[in-house]
Amino acid sequence: MSKRMSKTMAGEIADRTLEVVNPANRAMALNAALKRHGFAGASVPAEYLLERGALIGWLLATYSPRD
Repeated sequence: MSKRMSKTMAGEIADRTLEVVNPANRAMALNAALKRHGFAGASVPAEYLLERGALIGWLLATYSPRD
């Protein structure tokens, strides 16, 4: 993976994703935000789309793994 996600970027993407009222549409909003910022889309488990902290943790684990 060539591009790494910062904590700030993860927070911004999580905030925008969770602004979508319908939880069924949050995955689409997340993938759109990821692509807009140059990251590949991913299939996120639904439980991560309910809480900001969980979503940020998933984003960082997926797009900014510790070496």
